[in-house]
Amino acid sequence: MSRDPAAPGPPTRWPFRRIAFALSVTAFGAGIPTPLYPIYAARYHLTTAVLAGVFGAYTVGVLVTMLLVAPLSDLVGRKPVLYLGLGLTAASAVAWIFASGVLPLALARAISGLGVGATTSTATASMTGLEPHGDQHHVARVSVAANFGGVASGILLAGLLAQYTASPTVLVFLVLIGASAIGMAAVAATPETVPPRTPRPRVRVQRLFVPDAVRLPFWVAAGALAGCYSVYGLFAALAPTFVRTDLGVGNRAESAAVVAALFGAAALVQLALGQVRDRRALLVGLPMLLAGTAIDVVAIDLASLPGLLAGAVLLGTGVGFAYMGSVTLIDRTAPGAVRGEILSAFFVVGYLALAVPTIGIGLAADRVGLGAAAAAFSVGLGAFAAALFLATLRTPTPAGGEGRPRGSS
Repeated sequence: MSRDPAAPGPPTRWPFRRIAFALSVTAFGAGIPTPLYPIYAARYHLTTAVLAGVFGAYTVGVLVTMLLVAPLSDLVGRKPVLYLGLGLTAASAVAWIFASGVLPLALARAISGLGVGATTSTATASMTGLEPHGDQHHVARVSVAANFGGVASGILLAGLLAQYTASPTVLVFLVLIGASAIGMAAVAATPETVPPRTPRPRVRVQRLFVPDAVRLPFWVAAGALAGCYSVYGLFAALAPTFVRTDLGVGNRAESAAVVAALFGAAALVQLALGQVRDRRALLVGLPMLLAGTAIDVVAIDLASLPGLLAGAVLLGTGVGFAYMGSVTLIDRTAPGAVRGEILSAFFVVGYLALAVPTIGIGLAADRVGLGAAAAAFSVGLGAFAAALFLATLRTPTPAGGEGRPRGSS
């Protein structure tokens, strides 16, 4: 829900930045478990498939709150939903600290997903109302950068603590609890952008709908999002295990750095090159996904950590462009009357792509090895990116459609 252009906005961007920080906290929590998966695998004798399943529980949590809770922010106000998301993020940290087996680990991951699902779209909507110049492209850039940057920070800090401290599965989650408390304070210090309505609304499942008129740009954008999220899932769930077992790199900070490089590159793209958007960003990002997967296939075959790192950086850059391109393409072509339904369908496709390929790779890895499964996935992703690039060439650059207008850049 965008801010009324006739209404005076906040005089500075500090309220906007406080909500961006709250958004980054939930993303930070989502990234923390990545370097810890090999520790849990050794502690509880988990297979690669089981690790992938634990990661997949995150998607279940995200979809539940994204479809049930986040839409309520238009009715009850943004701040109550943000408090809930940050509270769930802190609760996930407690669950991780006391997790003692597969099911508790999956529960902790699911609670983390609940926090992310409640926070992500709500924070972005709140930032739209708090951006003092009504610059919606700036909102998109910062929200995406906060997401990817938060994930990268969580992975990197967890990797450092896992390598250099005696209690890696406790300390980093204590940091997360503290960050969640600071995030709540930041939300409390920020004005509400949507006054609550009375009577209180009932919880309803968000409808998914895509009009025929926007089917082509929708599926191009959703396909690009699926490609981005499948890369996200592979690296976040399984890359540290591959680096440790197949490449023989015992330093957990180094394996975390490989994954963090991908998310860090995606975040930096938003801040440095955010003026390339919609279809044009896809035409830049998709070839990078193709090239990055090719480099990683070679790196996996040669068991080369520098090669894997180079592929991760290129993939992250491609993800940054493709993600921004897919989000802005949807933003500019979705008719306002059904925009919520279209966005929900868009993100459902993305989060399914986050979990399903990752679980499939985990199952295959227990049969043929993680390296072979990851290489096969990379080849498939490269072919998918090439096909999507051709489809993007057939998609006209939108003039704005009936969706939200661009703000000043």
